[in-house]
Amino acid sequence: MQLVTIAPMTTPVIDPQDVLRGAQLKLVRARVLVSSLLEEIDRVLTTPTQGSATPNPDGTFSAYYRPAAEPTPVMSLVLGEFAHNARSALDNVVTSLVVSSGGTPKSNHKFPVFKTETAWRGKVATPWPGAGPLAGLSQEDFDLIEAVQPFHADEPDRHPLALLAQINNADKHQMLHAAMAYTAQDADQRVLEVVPPLPVEIVWTPPRGTLLAAGAEATRYRFTDSSPSSFGLKLNWPLSLLFRDHLGRDVYFFELNDIYVAAALAVRPWLDPPR
Repeated sequence: MQLVTIAPMTTPVIDPQDVLRGAQLKLVRARVLVSSLLEEIDRVLTTPTQGSATPNPDGTFSAYYRPAAEPTPVMSLVLGEFAHNARSALDNVVTSLVVSSGGTPKSNHKFPVFKTETAWRGKVATPWPGAGPLAGLSQEDFDLIEAVQPFHADEPDRHPLALLAQINNADKHQMLHAAMAYTAQDADQRVLEVVPPLPVEIVWTPPRGTLLAAGAEATRYRFTDSSPSSFGLKLNWPLSLLFRDHLGRDVYFFELNDIYVAAALAVRPWLDPPR
């Protein structure tokens, strides 16, 4: 029997421009994912809800949250895919910079994201340039990455890059986020139309920012004059949607586009991201 000798594999040469092209593609994918997610969220939040009025002993009527469209786990799946593509695009750029500087990418090389200057100094600035996540990078590249860190913001916890890292880590290491509807924090309910046209007063609504479950009471109202035997009432229920992780940390749907923009701008010095 003849033996076949197989030459040992060698480490492939990494072309830094290929890495940047890959990062560009990941940003394009992130843009597609976040756009489709926001479209689906808009569909859920704008789908009308219909139900019968329930009379109460005190003469008021209650309306209940029985949505025709609800948040689904698929939304959470898309959220995780979006975060993975956007976050890994940042790390890929660091790989390209390491190779361009003549170095070899290591497992600790990554695009660091820190919410405190103390942590940045201890884990990134002090070890650099010989060690740490930015080991081997030039002063110029180091300064560009430092300039976009969340610790510069007034609210580092809500900085888009901090939220991106938070979403990606929770989705990757723990579990899918829970997608949940809640009463909007910037608007109140209003009566839009009454048939027959009689004066109606809203006497109770859930506080702004209340999470809503199907079947929960969402409005209580009354006719200021006598109640008609039959009527139709159209209400404006301002709703919003959030994603909650295993630690109870929330990311609001209106923050998602800012997260994409922050990731794209963070790598803009090295590639021209989609807008």
